[in-house]
Amino acid sequence: MFHAEKCDFCGKCLEFCPYAGYDLARARKEMRELVAGGKPPIVGSCVTCASCNMVCPTKANPFDLINDRQEETGALGTPEQAMQNVAKLHSLPTVIKKGREGKPVMNICIVGDMVRELLDNPLFEGLTVVEGADYFCTVGYIHLGKPSPVKKEAERFIAKLAALGSDEIVCFHDDCYTMLTTLADEFGIKVPFRPVHLFEYLCRELENRKDKIRKLGIRIAYQSPCASRYTPEKEIYLDKVLQLIGVERPARKYERQLALCCGAPLMARDRDRAAEVKKWNIDDAKSVGAEAMVFLCPMCYLNLRKLCKDDAINPVFITELCRKALSA
Repeated sequence: MFHAEKCDFCGKCLEFCPYAGYDLARARKEMRELVAGGKPPIVGSCVTCASCNMVCPTKANPFDLINDRQEETGALGTPEQAMQNVAKLHSLPTVIKKGREGKPVMNICIVGDMVRELLDNPLFEGLTVVEGADYFCTVGYIHLGKPSPVKKEAERFIAKLAALGSDEIVCFHDDCYTMLTTLADEFGIKVPFRPVHLFEYLCRELENRKDKIRKLGIRIAYQSPCASRYTPEKEIYLDKVLQLIGVERPARKYERQLALCCGAPLMARDRDRAAEVKKWNIDDAKSVGAEAMVFLCPMCYLNLRKLCKDDAINPVFITELCRKALSA
């Protein structure tokens, strides 16, 4: 939700954007146009990574205004086929795989086909795992320049998870955690259980198995999903996980607050630009001698894995990295 009363037109949000390349004067000009109801160029060129929300000094949420304007005007130019592909996710079969009594529930949203094999991991033993249309958070619509379904579906999504009766819901998909924390709060919806990010869950389980961990001793680059711009505070758990398993995350240009989109949201509408963004990510990882690129988001993994392999960088999910430390 954009808070017009908080925006002082400082322009720092759009000046920060690594894709726009704006100076402060242009950033201020386009923010004034946006707030006045206009459609400046940023509306159509936005990558939809939400970084501008993260850096806004007054917490006005400028990306939310850009995203709303994208839906109003169609300026993002998202192909109809991409819209239809996401719409099909609402018809995915709902599956509940019961675990042990007293263990948390893990929601894998609509990414089951991409991550299901990753659940064969001692860290997930006993969890109830749910997936499918009933547990679809819909946050991906933001990347299509169509945020209205996210708000519309929020109460349904939260109610379906609450009906499972678990005190904790572990979110495998970063989008789900964003919905249950930042977005639910903005929409004024109470979440009657504790959302647990995958990083926090992994950290907790690894702490319980300290005596079984064998340090991996490798250097990695971490590819942060766009949804993480809404919840940067959870990075502390990733740092703890990497420390526990003996993995070095050397400082590089495009990480933490400066992390880049993987390029996936651009693929349907501008493949050349997507290729450029992907190359920025890979080259940055190479610059610090990363042996592996670690992923949380399945789409980031699918989008960058081939380029990683082409440059002798091992693409690996954070869950697999943790499993390897337990079985090494």
